[in-house]
Amino acid sequence: MKILVILFFAMLSSGLYAQSVIVNPDGTHSVVIDHGVHKVIVNPNGTHSVAVSSGTSNIIVNPDGTHSQIIGNGNSKIIVNPNGTHSILTTQGNFQRVIANPNSGSQPFFFKKRGSKMIILRDGSILHFKKVKQKRKSRTKTIRHL
Repeated sequence: MKILVILFFAMLSSGLYAQSVIVNPDGTHSVVIDHGVHKVIVNPNGTHSVAVSSGTSNIIVNPDGTHSQIIGNGNSKIIVNPNGTHSILTTQGNFQRVIANPNSGSQPFFFKKRGSKMIILRDGSILHFKKVKQKRKSRTKTIRHL
């Protein structure tokens, strides 16, 4: 019993780090190991990138030494790439998905904000969709007596 208690406290004192997965536009996956302020991104080709957090903006140090900036708060973030192009990163639970990749052409971006849905099209125009509450018709059943 004494060993179980010691193992329990040893497990509590060890650092537990969260992991999430980035689904890249080409279908490959990158693992993100979260160490608090610093995150390590293991790229599909085996290289590593480091993301440093400073509030609402994060800096990614790419394997070739260039820097990318992640701007935003919440589920949708914008990645400013070293060449000036932009990508959009969305988070759903433990999965992160890069929706728009400048190298593969622009794709429409879907996001939801306070009950309304928006789509940013390739030309930069925005379509708004609002959720409309529909009235339910009450159904009454009639019972026939024979």
